[in-house]
Amino acid sequence: MDRRVERTDRAGHQVDPDGLGPAGRRYLGCLLGLTAAMLGGLGVWLAAQGGDHFSAIGRPGDPAWYRNFGGDSVTEIQDQDLFYHGIGRSIDNARQADVIILGSSLVSFAIDQAVMHERLEKPYGLKFYNMAFVGVASGEFARQIALRHHLRPRLWILNADDGGGGGNFFHRNLTRAFGADVRPIPSTKLSRYGATYEIIRRNLRWRFEDATRHWREALAGPRSGPLPRFDRDDRTGAADMSTFPRFLSQGNPRVKMTRDPACHTTPDVIANARDMVRSLGAPVVLTFVPNFHGCLTQVREIAAAIGVETALPSRTDYSSWDGGGHLDGQGAADFTRDLIDALEQTRAFQGMRDNDDRRKP
Repeated sequence: MDRRVERTDRAGHQVDPDGLGPAGRRYLGCLLGLTAAMLGGLGVWLAAQGGDHFSAIGRPGDPAWYRNFGGDSVTEIQDQDLFYHGIGRSIDNARQADVIILGSSLVSFAIDQAVMHERLEKPYGLKFYNMAFVGVASGEFARQIALRHHLRPRLWILNADDGGGGGNFFHRNLTRAFGADVRPIPSTKLSRYGATYEIIRRNLRWRFEDATRHWREALAGPRSGPLPRFDRDDRTGAADMSTFPRFLSQGNPRVKMTRDPACHTTPDVIANARDMVRSLGAPVVLTFVPNFHGCLTQVREIAAAIGVETALPSRTDYSSWDGGGHLDGQGAADFTRDLIDALEQTRAFQGMRDNDDRRKP
């Protein structure tokens, strides 16, 4: 039985129960159609950019570089979602790597990819991948990514830092920290669809901020204090830190190791390190990016306890843009050369180089 009630106006004309006449419905249809067309056009334009992932903010002429970190009012980062959920090309490229390095922002600042290419990749025919995560001190996040996506390089290099990057690499927490802003890594709680939404949201937000920054600054003045934006290369994992203050300056002060050398490791850290090395399933070498808070004693003790080698440059006084916390451009180039020299002396590297031990499918 049809329960609809016909409504009429005072003149006896039938009234649309939705309150819209034919003209109103046509207007609404046109409005919805125009909105759909605009959104569709935006989607086509974003897809045509050819970046690492849908909506990525790539570099003109080199879309493998994508905006990884930014935000005028609230800073956010992309790579945690991209790697954890296998979105974009980064994981596929990491799967092709012979050597992968893990660590915190210390590694992101300290590895010069151009030097790595000239000194390691070209002479030995190897592919190197930098899978460090800015703001994530613990190696547990990277370990979970390696297991989720079956990363099996021929050699892992682990930066066994115990606090210079915000915490011990061999702890098992899943937190990220940007200064005093410390919170659980959202990627581990999101579905792939949720992570995709967050990635697109960030990119659209950053595009809007880029497009309106001039007008906003003209009205309200420049905003002080935002962290510099930086890009990441999906092919190599390299991070471009050249926008950070004094990163490219000459004559920056050098790192001074201020920690008491009697800074010993603990049984818990050794147990976690042993479990991590076992789960990674390939030869491991420990290294150390110098920073004012770092402790070489712990690196050596952990390596001896779990039976792995170290690749430790003979010096620690590399130049730093932020007073000894992270290396600058020149410091990164020098450290990378010295790291390769030390790596070449390890049995793990020599065995990988001399033997055809490519990972099996």
